[in-house]
Amino acid sequence: MEEPTICTYELDDDARIIWVDAGWSVFAEANRAPELVPPRGALGQSALSCVADRTSALLYARLFERVLQTQTSITLPIRCDAPARRRYLNLTIEPRTPTGLRIQTTLVRTEERPPVALLDRDRPDGDGLLKMCGWCKSVQVAGRWCEVEDAIAEMRLFERDRPPHVTHGICPRCNERVLRELDCA
Repeated sequence: MEEPTICTYELDDDARIIWVDAGWSVFAEANRAPELVPPRGALGQSALSCVADRTSALLYARLFERVLQTQTSITLPIRCDAPARRRYLNLTIEPRTPTGLRIQTTLVRTEERPPVALLDRDRPDGDGLLKMCGWCKSVQVAGRWCEVEDAIAEMRLFERDRPPHVTHGICPRCNERVLRELDCA
């Protein structure tokens, strides 16, 4: 199943998902997330509940609030990686007429790579936590942020019986970029 290059969905003023395009469903199915495919899932739930970590959810909430208040669109680069592919996207948040938001992700490019089991949502978790940026997918290792492949090698993650649970946060570079966008209101 080929993944869509554009995925669009709409939110009400409370950030609940009220509409998704066919790209949403195709992307969810291709990424083994049937719980997000309508009519079973997605519609009626908060878009923020789909965000992996609290910090990123708070930033998304601030971005949503800014767009609603200023009625001005925002576009930011993000990553949405799969085990065997890096996905570089642009995320556009725009006001919806008469109320709410329209969110669109546009695929900019992909880079194939050997599969990274750490990114497979079906893998069993081991002990400990590994922090990954919810925006660019870099991983925190010894106080610095690096690509997932580098983190796996440096931390010797696959020499363990089971890799640690992945938790999400935001790296300083992405945090600055998002805060800069918020301050441009």
